[in-house]
Amino acid sequence: MNELNIAKTLVSKRREKGITQEELAAYIGVSKASVSKWETGQSYPDITFLPQLATYFNISVDELINYQPQMIKEDIRKLYLRLSHDFTKNPFEQVMSEIREISKKYFSCFPLLFHMGALLANHYMLAEESQQKEIIREAIEIFARIKSESDDFTLCQQSNVMEAVCYFFLSEPAKIIELLAEEDIPMMNQNNLLSVGYSMIGKPDKAKEILQVEIYQNFLSMMQNLTALLQLEISDPQAVKIIIERITCLADAFHAKQLHPSTMLAVYLNLAVVYAAQNDTANTLSALQDYCDLAVGISYPLSLHGDQFFNRIDAWLSELNLGIHAPRDDKTIKQSILTGIAGNPAFASLTDNLKYQHIVEKLTTVLGG
Repeated sequence: MNELNIAKTLVSKRREKGITQEELAAYIGVSKASVSKWETGQSYPDITFLPQLATYFNISVDELINYQPQMIKEDIRKLYLRLSHDFTKNPFEQVMSEIREISKKYFSCFPLLFHMGALLANHYMLAEESQQKEIIREAIEIFARIKSESDDFTLCQQSNVMEAVCYFFLSEPAKIIELLAEEDIPMMNQNNLLSVGYSMIGKPDKAKEILQVEIYQNFLSMMQNLTALLQLEISDPQAVKIIIERITCLADAFHAKQLHPSTMLAVYLNLAVVYAAQNDTANTLSALQDYCDLAVGISYPLSLHGDQFFNRIDAWLSELNLGIHAPRDDKTIKQSILTGIAGNPAFASLTDNLKYQHIVEKLTTVLGG
């Protein structure tokens, strides 16, 4: 993290100039003790001295104070993960207070602000119910500010999507449409063309990496879109059957349970909800059992990774905002997995079912709750 580093600048520039603290003090018109305190960080020069000091060292005032309210990517990642963990062990308001303080301090560090907004969007449900909407709107304000003030096009696009996600949490569909309906749609597969370019200049490994990343992203997108479509077709048994067949084929082909278990957990839960809506108890319980088996069988904490097929994506994954880490703390994820079944009104009719009770009991025992 870069702070106000005038002390370091003064020491460096004074030594470059080959003068003593006494000589600098005499030039500015202060005591040697004052200069000593400036250089050890015990105090700062009066604001009226800044132009004089900058002129003396032939630098700008900005260079003199060396205040760059920014965080590097790795510091942002570590901070996000630490705050995410804090949500599980400290009072919610205490963590919120720190997030607000950090956001104020690094008011122009837009990558950091994006992560603070993402923290709120990913953990608002841990707050008291009466506060949740307020926290989501606080996240919306962060994303909206990034879009209006940052010149990072990619970050602005990501903020637009996150803002739409927040409006989903608020059940405001008109806002979602307003934000996303006019998004530009690529006319061609740019990554495919980029891969060809690398291949043509004799860099086949890079060409393969680009295509693997593209396939990985498209696979996850397909699974998410099919799951969403499944919910929309819930009243059409034939459409549901066809969609489930395609989900199953994709999941098997790409070894989804091992590659991206969180996606498969969402799939199994949605399958169970759809089957429950159709009063198909046997398939509901089967889907819930698959959900339970996967949840208790995977390794925590969850992390992103490649596999035998996606053997060139790990470097790309490590460069994502949070790297390979999940956006929520281990404890929060486990609690969410448990409440996905135990607190879901879709399964209210199964309360007295012994198999359902066994599934909930097993999840509670293994994951905690």
